[in-house]
Amino acid sequence: MTSHAPDDGLLYLSRGDVEAARLGPAELIPAVERAFAALAAGRARVGSKGRVQIATGYFFQSLTGTLDESGLAGTKWFGVSPDNPARGLPNVSALIALNDLESGLPLAVMDGNWITGARTAAVSAAAAKRLAAEDAASCAFIGCGVQARSHAAYLRHIRPRLTHAAVLGRGAASRDAFAGWLREEGWQVRLAADAEDALSAADIAVSTVPEYEGWRAFLDPVRLKAGALAIGVDLGRSWLPSGYPAFDLVATDDAQESRGLVAQNRLKATPGFGADLGAMLTGKHPGRRAARERIWFVFAGHVLGDLAAAAAIYQRATATGLGTRLPR
Repeated sequence: MTSHAPDDGLLYLSRGDVEAARLGPAELIPAVERAFAALAAGRARVGSKGRVQIATGYFFQSLTGTLDESGLAGTKWFGVSPDNPARGLPNVSALIALNDLESGLPLAVMDGNWITGARTAAVSAAAAKRLAAEDAASCAFIGCGVQARSHAAYLRHIRPRLTHAAVLGRGAASRDAFAGWLREEGWQVRLAADAEDALSAADIAVSTVPEYEGWRAFLDPVRLKAGALAIGVDLGRSWLPSGYPAFDLVATDDAQESRGLVAQNRLKATPGFGADLGAMLTGKHPGRRAARERIWFVFAGHVLGDLAAAAAIYQRATATGLGTRLPR
């Protein structure tokens, strides 16, 4: 277990500091993989989630966990407000606090918004390394916010042949901005007419649609081609339950946690997960077994992804002098 010096004060990392750490897919995907492998081996722990629900898609939540290898414990505290995009604010607003695992002393507090986008995409990419077709070249993006952008970057890192994108979004402004960003990044982009049009040619389909009043599922797994991977970043809520039988394999990040969330109706999926990330990382499950398998990776976001990213950023910050030291 790594021990951290307790006499340096509390390190505060703003969003600018977090971004200045300049960690990307090459650093964060392996960090996430190590964290989930550690969970499977009993070298990481996850605590109970605390949640206050205000209204549909409007809540506050805390997530806690520990990483033995990094010698850190941490918590993520965040609020979700579905009205924020209209205010020009992010849908999710987060902070992450890290403590020394041995002494319990607080070490750092950092902005969590960049980490939320990056760690989610890193988890998806870690799964897609094992579940997506090796020659995947086309990706459908249903939802056009921060998560769509981070997924485009991280999925392309592990599947460099991804060059074609179909984009489907509710708001024209966010859709067109995302499409323009994709083109700047070298993607060939088309705007999908509807859900069926978006899914039909996709090797990978990523749904990142936020919840709102009157929400109804609208993506039919039957419309995916054989061999496609669907990634349900939006807690699976976009996908029609009537189409679940079309999936040959349903996988998640942490099967035990995800089964509990399905039982609470907070994760929209079948509880019969055939694999999780820890099992794939430790060789207990092979990942994709056949070229024509339709696979769904659906998850709710795991605190170990946040802590793995936060630990990497904390280590980079202490090595390079980023952030502001505050007295205890």
